[in-house]
Amino acid sequence: MAALGHTVPQLHQLNVTDIDLERRPVPVVTVADFDQPLDKHTVEILRRRLDVRAGITQALEGSDPGCLWIPTKPGRERTGVQPPKPGLTRAAVRTLHAAHRSLVLQVIGVPLRPYALLPRR
Repeated sequence: MAALGHTVPQLHQLNVTDIDLERRPVPVVTVADFDQPLDKHTVEILRRRLDVRAGITQALEGSDPGCLWIPTKPGRERTGVQPPKPGLTRAAVRTLHAAHRSLVLQVIGVPLRPYALLPRR
């Protein structure tokens, strides 16, 4: 979010094919049909995410859906309870924002809101 200046709902729809970490001179991610350059820290984070994703998709039954963010929630009714609807709920977005604040606090030492590190336009 901080590196690209996009919201969680815009980024949660990314596919693995939208990321080109081998592009030279600068790796890019395609968001909303535009290539956006990635800094070295974001590239490192995405490489780790892709490694984790590979482990998740290996454990799943069936084919790889291609989504960068793999939902691990059940996709069928279980014991009479309907599965959650796909997509991010408001609670999930709040959880992601809280994780972001916690990580920034650990790295920088002060809490910052999402987008606080982006240059003003």
